[in-house]
Amino acid sequence: MALSQRKELILAAVVEFYIATGEPVGSKFLVTALPFTVSSATIRNEMAELSELGYLEQPHTSAGRIPSDQGLRYYVDRLLDTVNPSESEMFRILSTVDHTEGDAKRILSQLCDLTAQLTGMAAVATTPFSDRAVINNVQVLPVGKKAALVLVSTTAGVLKSRIAKLSAAADYPLLELFYNVAAANFIGAPCESVNKAMLQQITVNLGERALDIAPLLVSLFDAVAQSAEADVIVRGRRNLLDSALRADAPAIIEFTSEPERLLPLLKKNRDGGLHFSIGKENGSRSLQNASVVTAGYSAGNGTAGVIGVLGPTKMDYARVIPLLRYVGDVAGRLIADNADDTTKE
Repeated sequence: MALSQRKELILAAVVEFYIATGEPVGSKFLVTALPFTVSSATIRNEMAELSELGYLEQPHTSAGRIPSDQGLRYYVDRLLDTVNPSESEMFRILSTVDHTEGDAKRILSQLCDLTAQLTGMAAVATTPFSDRAVINNVQVLPVGKKAALVLVSTTAGVLKSRIAKLSAAADYPLLELFYNVAAANFIGAPCESVNKAMLQQITVNLGERALDIAPLLVSLFDAVAQSAEADVIVRGRRNLLDSALRADAPAIIEFTSEPERLLPLLKKNRDGGLHFSIGKENGSRSLQNASVVTAGYSAGNGTAGVIGVLGPTKMDYARVIPLLRYVGDVAGRLIADNADDTTKE
């Protein structure tokens, strides 16, 4: 339901004062803060109606009002004026991240470190959701007489490896055979198409060399399976101890240390754009006083992940949102470039 213009201005003023100070807002302050002339009694009536509608809360009987989760949601959806990242912030992000080595996880870890530093909150990210990714390169390196390292990269910029323990020597004929099999059956194939039935059929077709090459194929299968699973990255948890969430910090730190609990929350934004989960919207008691804001990034082929922040519900959304948009854009470009470089190798 849309509010009247006056109610919207009052709600925006309450939210912005609360974000800046953490204190309840009274009618006397709003008389001087609002861009129009109105009596204190009128403002009190409007605030009472906003409270009845669920947009404001009164923490104590004699105190002013603070925004509810519903009020914050209305504010970020309809009233927010964002502030673009500064040139120094953008330069710091671009100049600090080293994408010349490592895969998407390394790039995202660096971006999360920077985001946590710039916002003073915890930063979260997922590696690309790779169910739509394609295998673009397979390599194998002998690491012993009867052992080899199998590496798989995907169009999502993900790189995974597995050690294969062999029953035969890791010699040139065996490795060449593996390369030929990989080129014919795996390179260019969607990750989701690689399954055990496919592996069994390839093994059957190899005849007498099946036993020798089987460990390499199993390692390849495991690496592909792992590449299709998004990893969760969390940085800056200690920032929560110095924020308005310090009382909740131990529970939040425990929550974010368990990827299986955090990943479903982040997956809500797997289609890209911006996503907010404010307070009780997070669905966890540990996060009832927190907001999770994520920006989707694209790796250039429709495969995407998210990067975002976890902080107090009274975070500075006007600054955080454009910063995350920019970080998400950088993440997508760097991961796509990294995937292209891997393909050329």
